[in-house]
Amino acid sequence: MTNDRDADYGALSPDEQTAMREAWRERVAARIAQLDYAARFEEAGESYSSADADGNVVIHNAGAARQ
Repeated sequence: MTNDRDADYGALSPDEQTAMREAWRERVAARIAQLDYAARFEEAGESYSSADADGNVVIHNAGAARQ
């Protein structure tokens, strides 16, 4: 597999495309794992929502925690 970032994905062999998709998946997963929007919102004093384990909406009011 080539390391040339400008390589045409369509020009890769099926095995190379599989390897490329796996590399992309790993990079995306690593970047997602680094995201911490809750901390950003709390630091900014902003409310935000999330879902609990059952899929119910949970409102987090960061401003109320500071009072």
